[in-house]
Amino acid sequence: MFEIIMYLFESYMQVDQSIEIDAQEITDELLEEGFQRSDISKALAWLDNLTTLHEQNPQAETQLAKKTSHRVYSTIEQQRLTQECRGFISYLDQADLLNTHTREVVIDCAMALDIEELSLHDLKWLTLMVLFNDPNSDDAFLQLESMLLDFEDGLIH
Repeated sequence: MFEIIMYLFESYMQVDQSIEIDAQEITDELLEEGFQRSDISKALAWLDNLTTLHEQNPQAETQLAKKTSHRVYSTIEQQRLTQECRGFISYLDQADLLNTHTREVVIDCAMALDIEELSLHDLKWLTLMVLFNDPNSDDAFLQLESMLLDFEDGLIH
């Protein structure tokens, strides 16, 4: 399922482009690419959930958390998100690339994936997708995108 989400992100998402695509058209294209119908349905549901999470009230309890608050992960979250992944989320939180709401969206989206243990590489791209889909995170998206592309190119500042 995550491969489909990544395929769609790379194929259809561009920073300066907002597009509406027919779900049947996407499904047909993905079937032609060799993806399974059940995985396609799960991926599209995951993307719908991502949109719903961003539409939640920005003044929700997560927005009211104090800067000194600390996120405690449940047992199942600790199993799915390795210590390395949780450290990366904490780093992004401390660097103000994630706010309390977007951090929770990242965690919720990671937990919704059909993956027993998410790799750090996949978490980075998932986080980028979350920020891309959040209209209030343009700067954070560009900073994270630049950081990820620099690491892939072997550049470390």
